[in-house]
Amino acid sequence: MLYRSYQINMHSIIKTLLISILIGLAFGIYLYFNYDHKPARIFTSVLSCVSIGSLMMLSINYRHYFTMITGYQSLKAMIMIGLLIIAALLGSEFTFMLSSLLLPGHQYQLFNGGNIYILNLLIVLVTGIPIYVSEEWKNILQSRISGQQYRLLQLEQQQTVFELELLRAKINPHFLYNVHNTIAGLISKDPHKAEELVVLLSKFFRFTLKKNSPDFHTVSDELEIVTTYLHMQHIRYDDRLSYTIDTDPNVLNLQIPSFVLQPLVENAVKHGIETSSAPGFIVIKIALNAQNITIRIADSGAEFPDKPVTGMGLQIVMNKLRLLYAADFKMEFNNISEKYVQLTLPKRN
Repeated sequence: MLYRSYQINMHSIIKTLLISILIGLAFGIYLYFNYDHKPARIFTSVLSCVSIGSLMMLSINYRHYFTMITGYQSLKAMIMIGLLIIAALLGSEFTFMLSSLLLPGHQYQLFNGGNIYILNLLIVLVTGIPIYVSEEWKNILQSRISGQQYRLLQLEQQQTVFELELLRAKINPHFLYNVHNTIAGLISKDPHKAEELVVLLSKFFRFTLKKNSPDFHTVSDELEIVTTYLHMQHIRYDDRLSYTIDTDPNVLNLQIPSFVLQPLVENAVKHGIETSSAPGFIVIKIALNAQNITIRIADSGAEFPDKPVTGMGLQIVMNKLRLLYAADFKMEFNNISEKYVQLTLPKRN
């Protein structure tokens, strides 16, 4: 931001100097050929334009330091006219002083310019006031545009929060539906396991209801949800399901989006355990590097198709990640040497 401001200021300074030099050359050459055939006339004209033009533009560009004392445009305009008059007088006086130092035969006397002051005043007012009005309108328009952009940003943020709430509302009923089906299937077969699942489900919802933020929580919190879920599924599938969770201790207190890990694990159970009568496994690994958190979920199920089809759970996760990270995340489906889905997220303390 500072570098950008520096570039803009340098551009304005160079532009002012070039315009002043060109105007000074034009006046000087005109006076040289029509009135005073001395080369010093051209030099004096350029020096005068550069001095007065630079002070005029400084007054306009930094006027807010003087006009900030009032909110009335009429008073601001009067202050600006006063600044332009001062710029014209100081610029004229500075020109006389430098001319006496650089040109032989010129003697400097304070405020002894005569009609030149009036001419310079008229030139500065005629050129400076339109520039001032133009800059004021630019500022007003920029302020309105900034206000509209700010309101638009607020609306976008409110929409994002609303969409995140909708996605979270979709995740919980989806999860609840699957667990209830599991409980219903066990009530007649094994009431004790069904009761245990009800207790685990109660624990899950106590956990979700006590959280303040719907968007992010710690990896440790997310693992608690996943462990509860896997415990439920282990009760359901018994020896058909085994699981391990390998987590870097340094990642436990970092923040990740809430309820993104459980749907991925649920998908692994669905395609890696549910579709096969043979014993299967799920391995969860969470690692940390300098900038990213890597979450890998492997299972013993059939390989992913060439173009993986994302069900409702995975689609919800993808939508939520896009809202939170835009394109600053990665989800990969791998079959080579090991079947797994891997999610890479920016590290967030």
